[in-house]
Amino acid sequence: PNIIGLSSFSSTLDPALFDPWIDEAGNQLNQAGPISNNYLWIRNENRNDRDDTRVIGTLSGTYTITDDLNLKATYGYDFNQDNRFFSNRKGTIQQLGGDYRIDNIKNIQQNIDVIANYNKSLTDKVGINLLAGYNYNKRTRSDEGYYGENVLVAELFAPGNTEATVPARFFSERVLFGAYASADITYDDWATVTLTGRNDWSSTLPEDNRSYFYPSVSTALVLTDAFEVESNILSYFKLRASYAQVGNDTDPYQLAFLFNPLTQATGQYGLNVNFPFNDRLAFTKANTIPPANLRPEQQNSYEIGAEFSLFDYKLNFDVAYFNTQNKDQILAVPIPESSGFGFLRTNVGQVNTSGIEISVDANPITTKNFNWNSQVNFSTANVEVVELTENVDRVLLASAFSSVQVVAEKGKGFELFAIPFLRDSASGRPLINPNDGTRLAGEAQAMGSVLPDFTMGFINSFDFGPVNLSFTIDWRSGGVMKSSTVENLQTGGLVEETLQNREGTFIDREGVIANGDGTVRDNDIPLASSADFWQALDDNSLAEPFIFDASFVKLREVALSYQLPSKLFKNNFLRGLQIGIEGRNLALLYSKVPHIDPENNLFGAGADGFSVERSSVPSTRSVGVNLRASF
Repeated sequence: PNIIGLSSFSSTLDPALFDPWIDEAGNQLNQAGPISNNYLWIRNENRNDRDDTRVIGTLSGTYTITDDLNLKATYGYDFNQDNRFFSNRKGTIQQLGGDYRIDNIKNIQQNIDVIANYNKSLTDKVGINLLAGYNYNKRTRSDEGYYGENVLVAELFAPGNTEATVPARFFSERVLFGAYASADITYDDWATVTLTGRNDWSSTLPEDNRSYFYPSVSTALVLTDAFEVESNILSYFKLRASYAQVGNDTDPYQLAFLFNPLTQATGQYGLNVNFPFNDRLAFTKANTIPPANLRPEQQNSYEIGAEFSLFDYKLNFDVAYFNTQNKDQILAVPIPESSGFGFLRTNVGQVNTSGIEISVDANPITTKNFNWNSQVNFSTANVEVVELTENVDRVLLASAFSSVQVVAEKGKGFELFAIPFLRDSASGRPLINPNDGTRLAGEAQAMGSVLPDFTMGFINSFDFGPVNLSFTIDWRSGGVMKSSTVENLQTGGLVEETLQNREGTFIDREGVIANGDGTVRDNDIPLASSADFWQALDDNSLAEPFIFDASFVKLREVALSYQLPSKLFKNNFLRGLQIGIEGRNLALLYSKVPHIDPENNLFGAGADGFSVERSSVPSTRSVGVNLRASF
């Protein structure tokens, strides 16, 4: 509730009004409202602690059988113990009795690779490198927790000090076996062909389909070496092409229908119920029907590209076209609720992605005391949902508030699906309810792709003798997003655009009213105030006013460093020393989304991560200093 609750605090309020936040008896003081906590109470009395211990180790050994053949074995171990503690002190609004939760999460991953490698020059011009290996990967997760509700003695977080106690335990295990091989064949150092193949066996797939094979082939030709090109213009030219197939499994325990014992039933704003209840146990079933004959996911991709350099490597280009086909993706697709379930987990259709990537590396100016290096990267991709599953034209990828969804729609890509204003078909202006002057809601529709049209990066580095200055700019163009933070700020009257007509009546001049005869007129129905206008937009269905073009330009990074003169280290064990200062995420230079960082999102990374933001923690700038020493 911390970040969500902060949006209810006006920037015009004096922070001194909330201090003190607690009296000697432990009661909360100076609340912002009857259902709001004092933000100082939340910050100082409610805990959110985390203790994370991570240990990563690798043991590797190589045995040389002959000059051309060796055997290498590697064992990797990754241990992560994540202990979390959350508490609400007695007297916290919406949790007056106080509560606390303990979560101890342990993740362990073990990985074994045994690889035989054979490297041989067959002739003066032909060389071969053969590799064969075996892989074993095991991932386990255990989560043991405890929840205590209605604390009797404040700040004493022990099982015997709560009216209700709820333990919880979760465990999962996932194992993957793999056998793989590759062959690299080179000719005269200008032609290379690489062949690979791998077969995996996964514990998360059905026994009949748990084995899957995927190959790849790639080639590269350095034509300037092949034809012995010596030119002041063309310094280097290389062509490359590749085809690859990749298989993938799913999460553990997706194949069977499971009942899980229930210890607690919770509603977001309702009463919590703990089990056993009146000596009765409770079990919950999944809302998803397990798959009947699940197959591994399959990705087929190919790429063609070229690298070339001009003017003695002053100007370098890398251009590539890629095409990827994702088939048999494992998703939960919606089914009629009359079945007693909401989803069916199955293999779903095909999604194609194609695009180009271009990078340019230039060295425009080089003198004795000055050097300028500049890099530009450009990428664009088109995503098309070619096929889903039978009788399904749209699949839900993620859902959010205000009826907003991220969907994969047949014939399109990944779209933001939401409810817009109802609009006049002729003018496109919003239609107004003649009874109260508010805007009418239309039917849910796709509001645009959640993916960008293109992304670009600009990197420049300047050397002034021992001083280096570099900066990076990122540009993302296109795509849409929905922001609940903007929604909260505008409907709460906390931002500049809500100042208009705050003291008097308000007429929505953008809208029109239907006359009933097929014509419309300019809206002339007043609302009592601008507050009524903004708050009417927040009716938990309309999303259009809070959907924005997600384009942005950012000053991502700036770094300044100084290399100390080498003469200082002639008679020292140090060979060089560099000191520097650097900053990251320093400025949002351009954005169409007001008040927030357009990179903030609710769902995290991935296609659906671009599109929905809700009360995100504000982005942070970071500034650091560094010292680099060479010996």
